[in-house]
Amino acid sequence: METPAVSLLVAVYNTEAYLPKCLSSLLNQTLDNIEIIIVNDGSTDASPRIIQEFVQKDARIRVIDQKNQGLGAVRNKGLKEARGEFVAFIDSDDWVEPDYCLQMYEKAKTDKADLAICNYAAEFEETGKTVHSTIAETYQEKTKEHYMKSLFEGKVSGFSWNKLYRRTMIEAHQLSFPLRGELEHIEDQFFSFRAHFFSERVSYIEDSLYHYRIHMTSIVQSYQKKLFDYGVALYEANVQFLMEHGKLEDYQKELDFFIVQHGSVCLLNEWKRSNNRLLGEKFKNVSRICGDPVFRLSLTKTGTKPFDAKRSCLLVLARLKMVPFVSLASALYQRAIEHKMKIRG
Repeated sequence: METPAVSLLVAVYNTEAYLPKCLSSLLNQTLDNIEIIIVNDGSTDASPRIIQEFVQKDARIRVIDQKNQGLGAVRNKGLKEARGEFVAFIDSDDWVEPDYCLQMYEKAKTDKADLAICNYAAEFEETGKTVHSTIAETYQEKTKEHYMKSLFEGKVSGFSWNKLYRRTMIEAHQLSFPLRGELEHIEDQFFSFRAHFFSERVSYIEDSLYHYRIHMTSIVQSYQKKLFDYGVALYEANVQFLMEHGKLEDYQKELDFFIVQHGSVCLLNEWKRSNNRLLGEKFKNVSRICGDPVFRLSLTKTGTKPFDAKRSCLLVLARLKMVPFVSLASALYQRAIEHKMKIRG
């Protein structure tokens, strides 16, 4: 049996409205030698029926059904089943250009790269607005270390889906995604950093080959439980990883920035409209963030100068543990963000 050039790993959970467009974009790839592995994570809508309709159209599709276990388990299952020389992750509410696989594969092969990254188009569903990333133009002439530091600083997102990974690299270093309850909401950054770290060569493609669908309501309004705890766990996991590889000193400054930035994001998270917890619980969580020793130590080292004026003020109040004022400032800041996103999309 011929080894596929690319294994496309599709995570599906209740995306019936978007799944046909996603799968059609994969079947229409100009590179024929691909396999499409769909992992249905216990969908309760029409997604399973839609998947079966596409299975009948193309023998390159393989389907794995499992009880709902979360994104990390889905992607790990796809990696275990993949046979391709390279693998790529596709979210089932997104879609790709017809030459997505061909361009990524040829670039990786030509450059002998372990990792290829393309620009992407952020598609804002509510407004119809499209914004193109400039990752390739920004980082293709820089070292991979520069990219990884930018990942910690939030200058580039740790998405796993606009990338092509050499499968032997993943297997050699036993890379996998954290499971539900370990690092939810930020499992991509965990995987992306390690993939960069172990890649001998990274290549970039300037075309926006991946279309990332953004639901404004979800990213602005959705309250993420235990978000701060997961961020601290990621920080500690990265510290341990870098210590084991003798590189902690090289990245400590950026790690400190990450946890301070994350802490400020979590303060805003407590005041999202969808957080229906009692006021006392919100104050308790704000107090816990302000008093966290990892957050406070990193804030002492970074100071507030690296941040804009609004976030600097918020961090000054957090450093002083002025919980009522931190809460008020966070609530006002969050409302301003929601208003800005609603107007601009």
